[in-house]
Amino acid sequence: MSVHLLGVRHHGPGSAKRVLRALEQLQPDIILIEGPLELDPLMDYVADPELLPPVAALIYNPKNLHQAVYYPFTHFSPEWQTFQFAVANAVPLIQMDLPQALSLGLQEVPDKLKALQTEEPDEQLQAIAYDPLGYLAQLAGYTDRERWWEVMFEQSGEDTAVFESILDMMTALRTEIGDNEQPYNLIREAYMRKTLRKAIKDGYQTIAVVCGAWHTPALADLKAYKTKDDNALLKGIPKIKTKATWIPWTYNRIANSSGYGAGVVSPAWYELLYDHRQDATIHWMAKVAQLFKKEDLETSSAHAIESARLARTLATIRGYALPGIEELSEAVVTVFSGGYESQLQLIERKLIIGDKMGDVPASIPIIPLQQDLQGRIKRLKLTKYKKAETVWLKATSTRPKGGLDLRQAFDLEQSQFLHQLHLLSIDFGKADIATGRELSTKNEYWEMCWLPEFAVQIIEAGMWGNDVPSAAVSWSLHQAKKCTTLVELTDLLQQVLKANLPDAIDELLQELRNIAAVTKDVHHLMQALPSLIYLHRYGDVRNTDLSMVSALLHEMIPRVCISLTPASCGIDEEASQVLFGLLLAVHKSIKLLDDDDHLQTWKTTLIGLSNTMGVHPKIRGAATRICLDSEILELEQITQTLSLELSAVNAVTDTSNWIEGFLYGSGLLLLHHGVLWQMIDDWVSQLKDQHFQHILPTLRRTFAHFSPPERQKMLQLVKNGVVKSKNTLQTTLHPDRMKVGLPTLQLLLGI
Repeated sequence: MSVHLLGVRHHGPGSAKRVLRALEQLQPDIILIEGPLELDPLMDYVADPELLPPVAALIYNPKNLHQAVYYPFTHFSPEWQTFQFAVANAVPLIQMDLPQALSLGLQEVPDKLKALQTEEPDEQLQAIAYDPLGYLAQLAGYTDRERWWEVMFEQSGEDTAVFESILDMMTALRTEIGDNEQPYNLIREAYMRKTLRKAIKDGYQTIAVVCGAWHTPALADLKAYKTKDDNALLKGIPKIKTKATWIPWTYNRIANSSGYGAGVVSPAWYELLYDHRQDATIHWMAKVAQLFKKEDLETSSAHAIESARLARTLATIRGYALPGIEELSEAVVTVFSGGYESQLQLIERKLIIGDKMGDVPASIPIIPLQQDLQGRIKRLKLTKYKKAETVWLKATSTRPKGGLDLRQAFDLEQSQFLHQLHLLSIDFGKADIATGRELSTKNEYWEMCWLPEFAVQIIEAGMWGNDVPSAAVSWSLHQAKKCTTLVELTDLLQQVLKANLPDAIDELLQELRNIAAVTKDVHHLMQALPSLIYLHRYGDVRNTDLSMVSALLHEMIPRVCISLTPASCGIDEEASQVLFGLLLAVHKSIKLLDDDDHLQTWKTTLIGLSNTMGVHPKIRGAATRICLDSEILELEQITQTLSLELSAVNAVTDTSNWIEGFLYGSGLLLLHHGVLWQMIDDWVSQLKDQHFQHILPTLRRTFAHFSPPERQKMLQLVKNGVVKSKNTLQTTLHPDRMKVGLPTLQLLLGI
């Protein structure tokens, strides 16, 4: 009987090659591999040609989906090649790592892990145990552990004797750290030894063990570990019922930049090393040339050839058998980019990490919701967007951001589907909100990207329904019960309307009406009002009946108008700033209603705000400005109000706050009305030094919102000391000159 320990680097192409060669030489009776028991039923799909790596085994607790673990595999992973060998040669394959049923159970008995911790731990030795490869790389003079492993073991051919060297190296290192090993690893290795003992007891003569290099010393000498001690380590751990399935994975998630502890720097490069070890450099440079050409950057075959030569030369100078990512990147910058590093980000995303995404066969059992989701993706022609790369939906060369036209039935259905997924936290598409487009637009722009994490979210969403719309409805109604404010409920209603879920809309509107009826805080009413008005104004874009929203607005707007003036009195600076923003938002939205009764009520409220002295000065100033812009008050009335506000009897801070509210948004008001400019200029000029210093931050904040051309024009006015009002117009008309232009004017007006 013989046991052969094959210590590997997870996702190492050199390790994968050596493992295959060793297995071919050994022709083992059985293979033990570092993987949890839950992977066993998934091995039936390994030979399926439609199971295309990168993929991951998802193991989860169906009663608590937050307890989910991924086991990623690539084409060049030693474990994946071991799976393939075992299936192809009908060799029994045993998963020997601690089952996830026990790993998740450990979370319920944290004292068990604490009991295994060393009483007086050595922090330095614990750091070695946490990152042994990093420690060995540092001893060898490397700052990058992966580069050290790549040079030592990945690039040096397929010699299987290296497994003995790995065992010796790890044994020496584990002897050095002593009792400072991680407690979780001690339990895992106890289970591994238990599995190995059983294989020996079952009479297998040639046993191959494929596991992480760090674990090999714990399996080399079984006599050094007592069976009863290992059983004691495993005793008392509760078992959690789990399920497992295959899901697509991506190179981006296998890269260590994603936070994956066993990840590699360059999955795309490692794939080339596995498939074309001797010619990997020229293959990679050819891909760089293709990428540059696709991006309309200067490139040629000569660039690829010279870059490959330079990368090999750099590797030789540095004593490496093959170039690594560092040498490849330096060669690209030198030859392709002319010394500039601006294109490295593009290369990193495409060729260092890679954007490859795996696939799984349809034969793998899935929940009903996932089946419905996949069917809808296919029917709505979104399958081509189900990849790891972020792309714009319906993008073309002339329309790089693509876009959906909500007036088209098919585009509208696509939009509704993506909004339904968003409600279920499956952001297959993300709506572009950076352009400032209002809800009135009949176009939507979506960034599409499929993430592996959606697998868990789909399973989690499955508890709400067996198809996407019903699950979104159930989730929305459940969420509505948790909403305590009008704003929360209004936001949810907006999402439901976009998702076209009529079964949820009526209940949400009724709940909204109930909360609005008992809401006494005018701030909450004002926060919800703009969204409701937008829904009422633009709901016809999605063909939704919003009559109940109209009824709700008829109740809320008068309540806001009645309560606003009292709520604006006796408030501090912070509260005034909040109310100021709400005032502007409500005014902007009420104008959209095109309802004479509401507009008249709002105008009366604004006049009351501008005239009531108890109202905070900033709110009074903003209301006065709105009255001027909306032609509710004439310029002469505004001038009188400004004169009163600039009176010396008023506190300087109150005046500066009034000016800040009055001048919000634009300085054109002062540039077009010279009398207003002159009055404010005179007031500032008459301020005492201490008063001016006190209000300077407020004035600076006010003028900072003006555009640079406006501020430049004001500076010229201050320098010149002369203000020409643009408010006066020549009203004397010349009859003869009028007759000349009158026929053209009649033609334009259709008179």
